[in-house]
Amino acid sequence: MEPKDLIQSLKNNMTTALTSDPCHKHEKDERGIIVRTKPVFKLLIDGEYICPICERDKKNDELSERESKKLKGILDKREYNLLHQKSILKDKSLFLSSFITYEANESEEIKNKDRATKAFREYKNNRVFNTFFQGLPGVGKSHLAMSILRNVNEAGEKNKQCLFIEVDEMLRLIRDSFNDKESIYTEKYFIDLLSKVDLLVLDDLGAETGNIDTSKEASDFTGRILKAVSGSRQDKSTIITTNLSRPQLELMYDKKLVSRILKDTFLIKFEETSDKRIRNIEF
Repeated sequence: MEPKDLIQSLKNNMTTALTSDPCHKHEKDERGIIVRTKPVFKLLIDGEYICPICERDKKNDELSERESKKLKGILDKREYNLLHQKSILKDKSLFLSSFITYEANESEEIKNKDRATKAFREYKNNRVFNTFFQGLPGVGKSHLAMSILRNVNEAGEKNKQCLFIEVDEMLRLIRDSFNDKESIYTEKYFIDLLSKVDLLVLDDLGAETGNIDTSKEASDFTGRILKAVSGSRQDKSTIITTNLSRPQLELMYDKKLVSRILKDTFLIKFEETSDKRIRNIEF
């Protein structure tokens, strides 16, 4: 709002009089150089002396602050929604995972649920480290990994960007993009996306080679992508789930890659828990 408009607005709503008292604040800049030769006279409004330019600047600052808060809200919402919009997983029901819905009856399940909860608290407090879930299929590794991710995402204090990626599905999408020029799921797309997020889950690492008992090595294609992602995340946190032990991973991937992935690792290992997906159904 220009000074003349502000003056008119004030006149319309208050008892206003133009004084002969100038506001010296606007005569010189911060270096002492004269920038205004014509004085700006204060207004006497309901018994209070007000400079129209100071009042205009105040209104503009208030408007700028409101717009900044509005923009921050938009950015916060975008970061919050990234988990649901950009994650790659075939089973969408995994988004409903929580610590509450994880059934922990045996001692190992209770211990590992507690360790996963501790990992969440550390991530919430902005600590950088990797969490490594290792165990046979169906014990709840992905469930607990998503529970950590969802809680960090919903805590919101640090506005962390969170992402869940099934490794095998990501690699399939990249391979499909070789013959589909319209696909956004290129190698560059995933490397850029996975490199920038604050907290990343790489789910079911090693599943792309097939049977968990195989000694088959990962392809150069897979190794190249994982090296690029892990190399760019040395100052960020990553959660990894896998059915494979470290020796098995070292047979499958380059040892330097495995060492980088498992750097500063908080281990959550399942050795006794049975497959939770196998249930008897009664009618």
